[in-house]
Amino acid sequence: MPADATSAGLPTHLKALLQEDNPFHRVLLEMMDGILICDDQGRIVFFNHSIQEHFQLSSADLHRPVVEVIHSESFQVSLQEVLTTGEVVSEELTVLCGAIEKTFQFHGVPLDLSQGNEQILSGCVAVFHDITAIKRTEKMRRDFVANVSHELRTPLSAIKGYAETLLEGALQEPEVSRDFVDVIHKHAIRLSSLVEDLLDLSKLEATDFQPELKPISLKPIIARAMGLVETSVSSKNLLLFTHLPEDLPRVWANVSNLEQVFTNLLDNAVKYTPVNGKVAVSAFDVTEGPHQGFVQINVVDTGIGIEAKHVPRLFERFYRVDKARSRDLGGTGLGLSIVKHIIQYHGGEIWVESTPNKGSTFSFTLRKAEES
Repeated sequence: MPADATSAGLPTHLKALLQEDNPFHRVLLEMMDGILICDDQGRIVFFNHSIQEHFQLSSADLHRPVVEVIHSESFQVSLQEVLTTGEVVSEELTVLCGAIEKTFQFHGVPLDLSQGNEQILSGCVAVFHDITAIKRTEKMRRDFVANVSHELRTPLSAIKGYAETLLEGALQEPEVSRDFVDVIHKHAIRLSSLVEDLLDLSKLEATDFQPELKPISLKPIIARAMGLVETSVSSKNLLLFTHLPEDLPRVWANVSNLEQVFTNLLDNAVKYTPVNGKVAVSAFDVTEGPHQGFVQINVVDTGIGIEAKHVPRLFERFYRVDKARSRDLGGTGLGLSIVKHIIQYHGGEIWVESTPNKGSTFSFTLRKAEES
């Protein structure tokens, strides 16, 4: 914004106040909160850098009616209330800023600058405090609590129901009671898995969590993870193989965390790949492009695939493409979220490419360990 744009056309006293060499002017310009001043006709006479960034304004917007550049009915009502009543108005506003919807704590304060009997300027000082991230975090917390409650309710209700039936007399029927105990055991295992995943996620999201990284070879970790899914692979007659170059560089990683990544990804690949399908793990040294200096790992399957609309949300906590199928297969809905957190803490990236009924490729990068 040009240095003189904010004060063009203003009364002399206000011009002096908003000159660049005036400390007050610089404070207003650089404040994190958005500051906008309009006259009693609702025309813009000043805005700071924060307002300029939020609403994509330029010096050409000075002296325009503020309702033409901030498109929000609730804001227009609040502004008019300040100008009409001379009272302070404070409320939460949701405003479309370009293509992004943002939430602000808005404070409108009446402005009345006078010198002696002469009124210099009357209008409104509008303060916009961006609380978009706070509201998003609150929503995520509410959703998380709701999802955890929902996930816990199903196995707890089943355990309670079957236990009550056993206590009411089914214990005396050996065949029936064994089936009931099997169901209780199954749901207890599910509860245990859910609690363990929640604890893992809590640890990974802690601000002081710092995994101990060291140079490691990927081959033995991949081999161990593949061994853990071998029973499921055999029962479905899947072809499980690797393509790992002999000279594959070592990477900076935490062994335990990385084993968890491979186990989760391979377990998902095997679960969602039909009988006689294929699951493969490949890796290569990235020598050019944005991932240069990293090793890229791909976990590829010929499974049921994922529709494009689900891909952007795939790593969200408790997000499932097919809720019923995922629960039947024993998923907690937290595995991919845990995987993403681990990869990000390792300084890498993770993404997925998938085609329905053809399969999926989960790819991630790990920083290459420099050879001594």
